[in-house]
Amino acid sequence: MLFNFKAYPFIRITAAFILGIVSFHYLSDYIPINWVTLTLSSLLFAILGLLGSLRFRSIIGVMGLIILFQFGYLRLEHFRDDFKSDNLLYLQEQLHSYQGIIFEEPQAKKKTNRVVLQVHQGYVNDSIVPISGKVNLYLDKEKSKALHYGDVLLVKGQPNRMEGPANPGEFDYRNYLVYNNIYHQQFVGTEFEVLGNSPPSNVKSLSLKLRRQCRRVVTNLVENPEVRGIVLALVLGVKDELGPDLQMAYSAAGAMHVLAVSGLHVGIIYMLILSLFRKVGITGKRGRWVLALVSIVVLWSYAFVTGMSPSVLRAVTMFSFVAIAKATRRNTNIYNTLAASAFVLLWFNPYLIMSVGFQLSFLAVFGIVFLQPKFYGLLKFENWLLDKVWTITCVSVAAQIATGPLSVLYFHQFPSYFLISNLFIIPAAFIILLLGLGLLSFGWVPYLGIVLAWCLDQVVTITNSLVLWVEGLPGSVLDGIYFKTYETWLIYAVILFLVMLFIRKRFRYFTWALAMSLCFCLSQLVGRSKHLDSTKIDFFDVSNASVMDFVHGAHARLEGDSAFVEDVDKTRFSIEPKRMTSYLNIDRVDDKLELQRTGLDGAQLYVFNQSSILRIFDTNFLSYHSSDPLKVDFLIISHNSIRDLNQLKDVLVFKNLVLDNSNRKNLVDRLTSQAETLNLKVFSTQESGFLELKLGQ
Repeated sequence: MLFNFKAYPFIRITAAFILGIVSFHYLSDYIPINWVTLTLSSLLFAILGLLGSLRFRSIIGVMGLIILFQFGYLRLEHFRDDFKSDNLLYLQEQLHSYQGIIFEEPQAKKKTNRVVLQVHQGYVNDSIVPISGKVNLYLDKEKSKALHYGDVLLVKGQPNRMEGPANPGEFDYRNYLVYNNIYHQQFVGTEFEVLGNSPPSNVKSLSLKLRRQCRRVVTNLVENPEVRGIVLALVLGVKDELGPDLQMAYSAAGAMHVLAVSGLHVGIIYMLILSLFRKVGITGKRGRWVLALVSIVVLWSYAFVTGMSPSVLRAVTMFSFVAIAKATRRNTNIYNTLAASAFVLLWFNPYLIMSVGFQLSFLAVFGIVFLQPKFYGLLKFENWLLDKVWTITCVSVAAQIATGPLSVLYFHQFPSYFLISNLFIIPAAFIILLLGLGLLSFGWVPYLGIVLAWCLDQVVTITNSLVLWVEGLPGSVLDGIYFKTYETWLIYAVILFLVMLFIRKRFRYFTWALAMSLCFCLSQLVGRSKHLDSTKIDFFDVSNASVMDFVHGAHARLEGDSAFVEDVDKTRFSIEPKRMTSYLNIDRVDDKLELQRTGLDGAQLYVFNQSSILRIFDTNFLSYHSSDPLKVDFLIISHNSIRDLNQLKDVLVFKNLVLDNSNRKNLVDRLTSQAETLNLKVFSTQESGFLELKLGQ
């Protein structure tokens, strides 16, 4: 066994609690747990405990885990707002307007500002209706630029229930909001009024005000926008000024983790405190508790400066437990400490277990704590520099082994040169964080602030140059990787058995690792083989656009409105996920599907797999003349180009009609009714959403 679980009770406790949370989320309709079952279980546990017989020791242990399972189950039920009777979900009346408090600091988007509003009352005609729930709002950028946490808004209109992803594989934003107890959203524009300020938490309000002041200090002293964006992100967790190109470069280089204030940054501060205490020479029992107290105060002060964001609070809580464990000389039991911190975090917010950041941060720490010492012990270097390089390398490999499969599952990419980038990005993060905190503390001192800002500029500029160099290396990122969830579990099983082989030196672990690898390869082969003989046209559910993907086997060709097809961000969001799930190439530059295309005035004619497809996108097509009507298998009408099918009776003969999202809703309804009268087969993306038409069947 890798662990003696009896020595780590909080691992068992937290695992049972997590299992209860996950069970409620996925199986609440099938598992009948309530406060009655919890009370009965607790009574049985107490009775067996009072009997004190060794015969019941195992039963008592199991009963304790069952009780913790039920606590997790019921904790999530209590946490979720959709189980509250006054939630917006159950409102029967049509709201004229509603009132609430901004629950989080507004986030700047390209064209709007996003705020989360905690609603407390609505207005139906002239009456006030008490309601609860959070609403995801998008406000006019100019009018909402002065909004802050705690502002009270009166919003006109009625929020809408969130909808799921429009196309297969798209990011499920609805689920993301549900995990944050948000079930509605509204595009408000300028239809709102500010009534005052009444923050839900005065502590958080003060924290955000302090962060805004710190941001002004950085803005005033750091002139280079690219440098300022990195400093704000790395030191304060503010990403508003990070350009998309720089974010992509850091992601491709495997250095994105330094731009989100979390465990790495808090760990750096904690290491600085430890180093300071070692140099001062404060030891003994009293010294350990002084260290713990100072660490906790400093770490929570840093959390306060950064606006108490969830990722920082998560990291500070974790290291606070570590500091207390070191004070009680329980630092060797780090796994128990990690489990205890996870339990506390999940008690306050059980949906953290669904957070990618939460999962990756705990996996990274576990990987570093468990694997790094084993890797580090393989080689010894007398040279100080080589020893530090080897240490960072071992940390990087350990963290990547622990988080790599999960990162690929969520982000579908893997940085090829993470070892190279981490050799400079981790020391650079240390220096930038140190200089950034120095700038915030002493930026008001004449000349010293200018010197610190200049040093930051030089360090960040060099770091950015190195990141861009890594991004430019051939094959810097393996993109478009698609794993199913159970395939990710298979990869973790392979890693687990290989680690056990490395530690125990027993051949059977290699056999099991090989078996899991074969299962993974078989699953991938089966998934890919399902698409090899596939010939189809995918019509995407994209707002006000006509977009379709011709697919044959492993090759594809994207066609449609050039404004959408040439937009990298839009195709990355809507098209690439479906291509990945079909094991297709996501880089459209490499599209190898050959299509026979003929351009007509106002239309495009395709011949694909012996099927003819005509897409009409302009009314100019109505002037088309031919001695014989044009015969096609599929007619695609786009951009309201045809308003009456009778306009085509002398021009076109077709078997199937496709109406895409670029048409008006009332026109789609009219053409659908008309086509059904003519006994035509009709497909509409406005009715069905994403549409897949398989040819040759």
